[in-house]
Amino acid sequence: MLYDQFFIDDLKSRADLVRIIEPYAPLKKKGANWMGCCPFHQEKTPSFSVSPAKGFYKCFGCGKGGNACTCLMEIEGLNFPEAIQRVAEMTGVVLPEPIDDEQFAQSKKRKEEKKQLSDQVIELNKVALEFWEAELEGSGQLAEGRRQKAEAAKTYLDERGISEEIRKQFRMGFSPDSWDSLLNHLREKGHDDKLIEQSGLVSVNEEKDRVFDRFRGRIMFPVLDVNGDPIAFGARAMGDDQPKYLNSPETPAYVKGQHLYGLF
Repeated sequence: MLYDQFFIDDLKSRADLVRIIEPYAPLKKKGANWMGCCPFHQEKTPSFSVSPAKGFYKCFGCGKGGNACTCLMEIEGLNFPEAIQRVAEMTGVVLPEPIDDEQFAQSKKRKEEKKQLSDQVIELNKVALEFWEAELEGSGQLAEGRRQKAEAAKTYLDERGISEEIRKQFRMGFSPDSWDSLLNHLREKGHDDKLIEQSGLVSVNEEKDRVFDRFRGRIMFPVLDVNGDPIAFGARAMGDDQPKYLNSPETPAYVKGQHLYGLF
């Protein structure tokens, strides 16, 4: 009995891992994670860590780790479809109709293709973030017009109590007030226009004949995933430009509602 790979991934992300594990291993909250004695081996000092945000557990004593499904498979002796059914029941999720081997293979292939595209967008975001960080912090090396606007951005942040240390901690940057500064930078780095458009870093006009930077003349804030990689951006105008706040659209790397700014 097989289930669609996208359903499996969604179920794992929605499962309350602490609630599933606690009947077998009492846990205590420690920072963002939970700790307890490992349910897989005898120990007196807790070395079993559960991360609800990542949907993953890891024992630093015996080395075992996994997700909600692997936990039930290990402890209860369930096979994978049975574990899926149990997690769905505990999470309150209705099971879809099972699929056959061919459908499962197609679902797995679609997932792999989606992951590959997501990784490519994240790599593009890394280039963009470094570009914006350099624009803000290396303003003295820029051409006069860009230097003045980058210095104005730093002054704007300083006046609001946002120091250089805080800027670097949150990897804040500044997008040049130009239609194509980032676009040209990405092209110079060898990235093709199709991927650039899919990344949400640029916009396309209604006639579909002009591509331009989405973020221009704004303070930039990256949205990071659990691995610390930039998956999207928030941007704030310094003056009267509207909208005051502008965010990334949904992309292969970013689905709104699944990530919180500043969580990681």
